Amino acid sequence: MSGTRVKAQSRALVIIFGLLCLLLQSEEAHHGTEYVVGDDKGWDLYPEVCNWGKDKHFKAGDVLVFKYSNPLFSVAAVDAKGYQCCNAKGHLKKLYNSGDDHVVLKKGQNYFICNVIDYCGYGMRIAVHAE
Repeated sequence: MSGTRVKAQSRALVIIFGLLCLLLQSEEAHHGTEYVVGDDKGWDLYPEVCNWGKDKHFKAGDVLVFKYSNPLFSVAAVDAKGYQCCNAKGHLKKLYNSGDDHVVLKKGQNYFICNVIDYCGYGMRIAVHAE
């Protein structure tokens, strides 16, 4: 093998290695910290659920995990108006209903309500800001 060919192969390996490092770095940046909404209580109707997260610092890419076993419950990602009026109709961005929903936060305000009638009005809703 000639010296020129070895240098070219070495450069190619360095470039490939660099690209792999960038790819891994972007994957780490995409997957943020996971937070279980409601902590041990999960996504349920109790007085403190609407205040959950107020003491946390969220970043875009963080993941909210909504855990619930009640088959009637769901999580509706809504806009600000839907959050204020506790109504997903006309304000729904996405509906989750698996009981183990993983939602990646977007930069800015993120709003979630329970889609069961009246539960949002009783406080089963959260608004979180992600930087």
